[in-house]
Amino acid sequence: MATNNTVPATANPAIAAWASVLAYAPRFLEHLRGFARQPGYQVAVAVDGNLLGACSGGFADVASGVPMDDGHQFRIASHSKMFTATAILQLADAGALTLEDALADHLPELAGTDAADVTVGELLSHSSGLTRDGADSDFWVLGRAFPDRASLLDTAAHGRVIARHEHFKYTNIGYGLLGLVIEAASGLDYRAYTRGHLVEPLGLRHTGPDLDAGSGRLATGYGSLTVAGEPYTLEHRTVIDHIDTGALSSATGFYATASDVVRFLSALLPEGPGRAETGTVLGEHSKRRMQRKVESSGTPGRHYGLGLILQDVHGQPTFGHSGGYPGHITRSWALPETGAALSVLTNAIDGPATSWGEQLIALATLSAREAPASSSGMPGAERARFTGRFAGLWGVQDIVELGGKLYCLEVGSPPDPETTEPLDVLDGSRLRSRDPNGFAGYGEELVFEFDDAGAAAFRGPGGMRMVRQADYRVPERLADSAR
Repeated sequence: MATNNTVPATANPAIAAWASVLAYAPRFLEHLRGFARQPGYQVAVAVDGNLLGACSGGFADVASGVPMDDGHQFRIASHSKMFTATAILQLADAGALTLEDALADHLPELAGTDAADVTVGELLSHSSGLTRDGADSDFWVLGRAFPDRASLLDTAAHGRVIARHEHFKYTNIGYGLLGLVIEAASGLDYRAYTRGHLVEPLGLRHTGPDLDAGSGRLATGYGSLTVAGEPYTLEHRTVIDHIDTGALSSATGFYATASDVVRFLSALLPEGPGRAETGTVLGEHSKRRMQRKVESSGTPGRHYGLGLILQDVHGQPTFGHSGGYPGHITRSWALPETGAALSVLTNAIDGPATSWGEQLIALATLSAREAPASSSGMPGAERARFTGRFAGLWGVQDIVELGGKLYCLEVGSPPDPETTEPLDVLDGSRLRSRDPNGFAGYGEELVFEFDDAGAAAFRGPGGMRMVRQADYRVPERLADSAR
C-alpha cells in the first residue's frame, strides 16, 4: 500500500478535510478490499488543482504478487467521454463546428441514414436515440474485436432505437461517432488530437487515448468473484486481457492513473481564487455548458450534461464520470463548491469504485463539520491517543480523527453524514456518544484503557468492551463450546 499526502499552504478548508480523509483512507479501504476479495485499487484527491495525495492498495497482479502503487494505470473506459466532449467544445470554440451541426455535415457516409440528422449536441448528451452498442456487442466480452470505422458507421446507419429526445439513451456508438467528427473537423486522427490538445497541455504523463507505448504499467484486470465460482477466492478470479478499442476509443479507450484523472477534472472546475493553473484547455463558457443538466437519466438524482454525469453526493453537487472496461471499474467526481476532485480506480469487473468513492466523500463531509465545543482546541496528540481499530464479538469499530474531531465508525458500514456525529471529549480517558439513534448509544460514555502503544480497549456505549483488534480473542467459554 502506498500513500503520498502533501498538503499545500492554502486557506481552502477542503484541504484540511480531504487531507484528514487521505490519512485514514488506506486503513479504511484496505478493510473493504480484503472483505470483498478485490484485487486492488488506486485513489487520488486534488483540491484547487493541486494534487493533495494518492493512495493505493492490494495487487496490480495477483499471481505474481505485484503490489498496486500510485503509478499503475487503469482502463478508465467511459471517462473517455469527458475527454471527447472537451475536445468537441474546443473545436466549437475555435469555430470548426457547432453543436447544432448534423452528423451528415461531417460524415457524409451517413447521409440518408438513421443517424444523418442527429446533431453533435444530441450525441454529447445521449439525446440522439441511437443504439447503445449495436445488436452484437460481444467486443465487451472480448468475443471479437472492437468496431473499426466502417463497422461503426454501418451500426450507426441502422442504429435508431427511439426518437431523438424521447428519453436519455446512453450510447457508446454515439461517442464513437463524435471521435470521427473530431477527425473531420480538425483534420487530425482522434488519438493524435486528444494527445496534442488535452493530454500534453495538461501534463497528464500517464494518460493516453488507447493502448500505445505509454500504457506499459497497466494493472491486470480481473473477472467477477461470482464468475470465479467456488471457493470464491481472490486467486480464482479470471485474468482479462487488455485490447485496443478501435473506433470506440472516443467512447471507452482511455487509460490513466487516478492522479492524472483528478488533474483533468480540476481543469474543468470553474475559475476561482486559489485554483492552481492546470493548463488552459477550455473557456469558462464552455465549461459551464458541459456542466449544465441536459437530460435526466431515468435514475432519480442522476443527470447528464455534455460528456459529464451530474449527481448530488451527500448533499454536494458533483460532475464527473464512471467507467466500465472488462477487468476495470472506475468512478471520478469533481466537487465544484469546494474545488475538490476525487478518483477511485479498481481492477476487477465487479470493483465497487462508486460505493468506495461515495464513502470517501461522506468521510470528507464528516471531516469538514464544526468540532463540538468539548474538543475545540484540544491538542492533536491528545485526540490521537484515542484512535485505533477495536474488535468485539459483534464486529469492528474505528475510533478515527477526521478534521480535528473524533468519530466512532462501524467498520464495513458506509458512513452516513446525516446520522453520524462526532464524539464529545469528557477528559483524558472518556468520550461520550452523540449518536442521535436512540436505539444505539445516545448519551452514553466510552471509557478507555491505555497501554504503551496507545488505546488498548474501551467499554461502551452499551456497556460492551471492545479490544484493540490485534489483541482480540474469542472469549474462552465460546471457544470451548466450539470445539
